[in-house]
Amino acid sequence: MAERFKLVYVGACSHRFSIGLFRNIIAAKPLHPMDVVLVDIDDELLRLTHKILENMAKKAKVDVKVESTTDRRVAFENADFVYLSISVGAQESEWTDIFIPLKFGIPQNTGDTVGPGGIFRGLRCIPVVAEIVKDLYEGSPGAVLLNYTNPMSTLILAARTVASNLESIGLCHELFGGMRVIQKLMQLNGYRIDRWEDLDVTYGGINHLGWLITCKYEDEDIYPLLREKREECVKNSFLGRGFNFYLLGKYGLFPYPGSRHIAEFIPKYYNYFNYLMSPFGINVIRDVEMLDVSHKFTVLRFAIMSREWYMERLPEPDMGGEKAMDMTIDWKFNLRNRYVVNIPNEGLIPNLPSDCIVEVPGFFDDGRIRGVHVGSLPNGIADIVRVHAQNQRLIVDAALKGDRDILLKALLNDPMCSFIEDPDAIEDMMDLMLYYQRRWLRRFEDIPSEEELKRRRWVDPAELATKEEALKVKFPPKKELKVKAWPYCE
Repeated sequence: MAERFKLVYVGACSHRFSIGLFRNIIAAKPLHPMDVVLVDIDDELLRLTHKILENMAKKAKVDVKVESTTDRRVAFENADFVYLSISVGAQESEWTDIFIPLKFGIPQNTGDTVGPGGIFRGLRCIPVVAEIVKDLYEGSPGAVLLNYTNPMSTLILAARTVASNLESIGLCHELFGGMRVIQKLMQLNGYRIDRWEDLDVTYGGINHLGWLITCKYEDEDIYPLLREKREECVKNSFLGRGFNFYLLGKYGLFPYPGSRHIAEFIPKYYNYFNYLMSPFGINVIRDVEMLDVSHKFTVLRFAIMSREWYMERLPEPDMGGEKAMDMTIDWKFNLRNRYVVNIPNEGLIPNLPSDCIVEVPGFFDDGRIRGVHVGSLPNGIADIVRVHAQNQRLIVDAALKGDRDILLKALLNDPMCSFIEDPDAIEDMMDLMLYYQRRWLRRFEDIPSEEELKRRRWVDPAELATKEEALKVKFPPKKELKVKAWPYCE
C-alpha cells in the first residue's frame, strides 16, 4: 500500500485562499494518495469547505481523503505539511485598523503589513500563530509550515522565535504580478517571451517591499530597456505600475510589489496631504465595508458549492496560484526549484539586520529551506527597508509580551506614524486602538479605560459607526508638514 501524504490546512474557511488551494490539492498527483485535514474555528463553515473539497476529489477521481476538525492538536499528529491562512478579528478589527489612524491623519490604502494597521494586525495574529507553531512542533517536529497570512514578516519571525527548529516559511505572490508587467513591456518592444519564468532574476527585500536586483533574458540585461521606457511607463501608469517605474528612476531598481503596498512603506508618496489625490493611481483608503460584503458573499457561495447537485460545476484541478503545492512536491522529492520565500535573513542580504525576515529566492535541500545570498541592497534602498526590518523584532516582542512600551516604540519608529511628527498623538492613537481591539489583545493588561481616554484625544464609537463618519479626520497633522509630501517636496 502506498504511503499516504498528510497535509493540514489551518484557516480552511478562508474566503481568499481556500478554493485555490483545493484546486492545487486535487491537481498535485505526485503527492497522492493524500490525507487532508481541514482546520478552522467556524464549525458551520468548516462543514461546507469539507464537503467542497471532498466533492472535488470525487469529481476528479483522485485518492484524496478529507477530514475536518476544530482541534488543531489532533490534526497536527504525524503531519507532513501545514498551510496557514488565518484572520484574527476579521473586518470588525480591520475597521479600527484603518479608521482610528485616519482620525489622526494617517491614511492606509491596505493596512495589513506596516503602519498602525499592519502593526495591530500583527498584534492580533502573532500570539495565535505562536500557539499554532508550538502545537505543530509538539505533534510533528519534522513538518513544514507555509504561511499566507499577513503581516508576513512579523508572523514568520514570531513563528521562528517560539519554534526555532520548525521550518516556517512565508509565501507571497507579489513577484508574479511585477514580473508580468516586465514581460508585457518586453513583448511590446519586440521580445518573444511567453512566460516571465523564462527570465533569470534575482530579487530581495522584505515582504511587500521587494526589489528586482537583476533581470536577464538569454544573458541579455533587461534593465536598460526598463530605464529607457521608465518615463513613458510613469506617464501612462503602465499596467497600474507607474509608481514602481517612478521609484526605479529615484533609486535605480524596480520594486515589484503592487504600488499600494510599496506606498505604505514610504509615506512621502502617500500621506494625509496627498492621499485624496490618489497619487500614481494608488488606492485611497482600504474598503473594509466592501471586504465584509465580499466575505458574506463567499459564505453564501460556499453553501451553494457544497451541494451535491453542484459537483459537476466545481472548479477543475489546477496547479496555479501561490506555488505552495509546487513547493510541497519539491520538499517531498528533494527538488531544488526556486521560489519566493520569506525566511530569516542570516546574511542573505548583508546590509539588513541578521535576525529580520527577508524575501529572497529559496529552495528545498534535504527537507530544509535554503535562501539564496542576493547581496547587499543599494544604500538608498537599504535605508528605506532597514527601518521596517528593524521594527519587526519590536512588533513581535510587543505582541508576545503584551508590552505597551515596546509597542509604542514600534509605532514611533514606523515611518507612517513618524511622518506626522506628533509622538503624543501616536500614543493616544495607540491606546484608542488597544481599547477598541482589547478582546483580541488579551496579553495587554494595561489598556487605559474609557474614562481615561476621554481626557485625551478621544474617538467616540459614533465617529466610527458609519463609513461616512469614519472617513472624517478629527486630529489633522500640522499644515507645515505638507512640504514633506509628494509632489510638494519635489
